[in-house]
Amino acid sequence: MTETTAVALREDFLTRLDEAMRGLPHGIATDIRGGIVEELQGLDAEATAVRIAQLGDPDAIVREAQAELPAVSPLAVPTTAPAPSPSAPGPAPTSTRGFAIAAALTLSFGGIVVPIVGWFVGAVLVSLSALWKTGEKVVAIVVPFVAGGLSILVISTMVTISAWESSGSSSGTGTPRPADNPLLPAWYDMIWVGLTGIGILLIPLSGLWLLWRLRGRAAR
Repeated sequence: MTETTAVALREDFLTRLDEAMRGLPHGIATDIRGGIVEELQGLDAEATAVRIAQLGDPDAIVREAQAELPAVSPLAVPTTAPAPSPSAPGPAPTSTRGFAIAAALTLSFGGIVVPIVGWFVGAVLVSLSALWKTGEKVVAIVVPFVAGGLSILVISTMVTISAWESSGSSSGTGTPRPADNPLLPAWYDMIWVGLTGIGILLIPLSGLWLLWRLRGRAAR
């Protein structure tokens, strides 16, 4: 046999093999064909014929590959469905934006709707929310009272000094006594203005400040 005959034998066998492997997955068919090409490469006509006879009929090769297909094919379907993964727990109520907004509004206006008690409820809700830092909560709850207390202290000090000066001067010059001093009612009015400012201005502003700090923050 000549070399041309060896090539013809090889090509004829590969053609029949390709025809038989049409039903196999592409990757498996490519591996089988590549392995056979390597075995037949470089053989003369006689050795090619012997090796082809050893390999057997292409249909038999395909049946053998199909018998092993369930074990090696990536397309094999599992017999049991995977267990459903547990659903992730939702965020805690105190971590939601709705809770934080309600807390800030209660802190701002709860004391107006229900005096004293409403503000305390708002302070508790603000302290429970997870969307503000501890420092922000302290500022919103404590600072209004500190600022109002300082203003009252300053006003009270000024009233005391004014009354003392009026009392000291009344003994020698005939200036009106503290009870008769027309300036004192104005100072007392200022004290009440300071007290009113805490409830009407500083506390509502603290809740609105918390709402401003809440912008752009997502639930944790």
